[in-house]
Amino acid sequence: MSKRKKIKAPKRGRYKIKKYQKKGRQQNTKKKAIGMLKLHRDGYGFVIVDDEAQADVFIPPRYTLNAMDGDQVKVSVLKKDEKGRFEGKIIKIISHHKKWLIGVLKKDAQGYFLELLENKLEFNLEKEDLFGAKLGDTLGIEVLQYPEDGQRGRAKMIQIFGKRGNEKAETDIIILKHQLRHEFSQECLQAAEQLKISEKNAIEEERRDLRSLYFVTIDGEKAQDFDDAVLVEKTQSGFKLYVSIADVSHYVKPGSVIDKEAFARGTSTYFPDQVIPMLPEVLSNDLCSLRPFEDRLAFTAEIDFNAQGLPTKSQFYKSVICSHARITYRQLAKALMDKNIEEQKKLETIFPMLQQAYELAQLIRRQRQARGSIDFDLPEPEFITSLEEGNLESIIKAERNEAHMLIEDFMIAANEAVANFVKKQNLPMVYRIHQTPDAQKIFAFKELLHHLGFHMKLSEQPSPKELAKLLEKLKNHPEEKLIQQVLLRSMKQAIYSTETVGHYGLASTCYTHFTSPIRRYPDLMVHRILSQALSAKRMASNEDELKTKSDHCSRRERVSMEAEWEAIRLKLALFMQNHIGEEFDGVVSRITKYGFFVELLDPFVEGLILLKDLDDYFIFEEKRYRLIQRGSKREVIKLGKKLRIQVSQVDIEERQIHFHWLK
Repeated sequence: MSKRKKIKAPKRGRYKIKKYQKKGRQQNTKKKAIGMLKLHRDGYGFVIVDDEAQADVFIPPRYTLNAMDGDQVKVSVLKKDEKGRFEGKIIKIISHHKKWLIGVLKKDAQGYFLELLENKLEFNLEKEDLFGAKLGDTLGIEVLQYPEDGQRGRAKMIQIFGKRGNEKAETDIIILKHQLRHEFSQECLQAAEQLKISEKNAIEEERRDLRSLYFVTIDGEKAQDFDDAVLVEKTQSGFKLYVSIADVSHYVKPGSVIDKEAFARGTSTYFPDQVIPMLPEVLSNDLCSLRPFEDRLAFTAEIDFNAQGLPTKSQFYKSVICSHARITYRQLAKALMDKNIEEQKKLETIFPMLQQAYELAQLIRRQRQARGSIDFDLPEPEFITSLEEGNLESIIKAERNEAHMLIEDFMIAANEAVANFVKKQNLPMVYRIHQTPDAQKIFAFKELLHHLGFHMKLSEQPSPKELAKLLEKLKNHPEEKLIQQVLLRSMKQAIYSTETVGHYGLASTCYTHFTSPIRRYPDLMVHRILSQALSAKRMASNEDELKTKSDHCSRRERVSMEAEWEAIRLKLALFMQNHIGEEFDGVVSRITKYGFFVELLDPFVEGLILLKDLDDYFIFEEKRYRLIQRGSKREVIKLGKKLRIQVSQVDIEERQIHFHWLK
């Protein structure tokens, strides 16, 4: 093992496991670096260095220099810590990321000022601009000048949130905290209202008329922006799949006021009770939404598959379609998978086509699984509201059935077909990439498996197929959720890039996003590039500009995801506030050094039990993800353990639910 450099002998004949270095970012020889600060709620952070040859730098709370999440900073690299991370301190804030901030209104001898919730920085406010705000109120401000040389900054108030704990106030705080643009300018709304669909436009652009074909949309119950419609035909050699996507590029022209606003947002953001759309509603829910029995302009991907579910040929073109049905996932699952006669009768005219679609989807999925596509099945909460008053009645585990997977299979197939086509044209392109995991993180993941008692062989750099097989073996195991979460954290985030390095998670050599231009700006960019690839007067896009836009969209996607998860945690906390003192059954779902989380069986909610609130003293064995009672060395708390709990406290502002363990 020493010869193979898997272990080393530092002294006295003792052997030590060699720590794996990160590929691509392992060398950090520079003493200073520039990058973006990603701040944790506990005060520490990481600087994601601009130079990809360098590793991220860990910043302890005392060395953050009052920088805020998202700021561009200069960091001095000091040392490696005991975990092998590069540690440093921020020596300069180059630029601030946030324009809008949140804090509490206070007053001293100098006048009114706002103290930030995030890091206690202070900003002076003019009394005449407070508009009735009272001391102690939580306010939103727009920064005019950041604090410098120990002096307060300057700001103007833009929002009074009212009493904390109120759902509207807390939702508004999430929107401002994550810098989400939730209102369209009057100019943008007027421009959207002026857009009209017409047969004349369709004919002038020489679109294919597909209105006689029985396209259908398949979405969730609450969906209103239907950007994809599908159709499957059986052929002599296999199947023909049509994926028609709303032609947003017909309406949203580069450089227009709507385009600029869509780019700034980057994506739509979905909260449990509302959507912050990328496009004005007249586009997202009307002109570009493939509503049933209404003519709509589309961009169609037509893909031929053989009898084994492998693509053999594809073509792309602008079209006019008319959806013949709006089907929900539950409806399709009842008709196809559960063979419900009543649902089949409701879909009588299109049911034969849906059967062919189901048959093709299963073949496509089989081929994707064979190449090693990884399927993470981490459940999410679904909020059930009353039909009459819209009140939240229950929270259940969201269903993910084969109807969901059917659409996923078709969308992935269309995305791959478009990516491969444009790549062959040698045009600058926006790809969706997912790089291979860092070797060091995979090594730590393998250690976890070993300590949990799973003696499964994995390569030093496992293929997606190896990991997919591993997850399949762990299905329905108590530790399944933990292992999926740790594996997911071990992987890099999927991003948008002009370089095609493939998509590791999907085991795809070439991938993009084409199927959701209503809610994702990169898809709109891909539509424009595909149009150029098909044009006789094709003009290549500027690759540097595409790279800049891709980076921006990757950042906006992360911000949107963080806001969505905080909104979900808020909704869960508000629901459980009405159940304080009640008892429930649950299972241990996560364990940390400060406590453990319990996932309730009903409702589908997770809460925290803090170790400091327990009578006994517990030791956290990090590598085994378990808690041991001190003295007895007896394993007390492990993943999957069933517990009876009582809801003890709900902290709305922290979005946290606390339980008491009823032993």
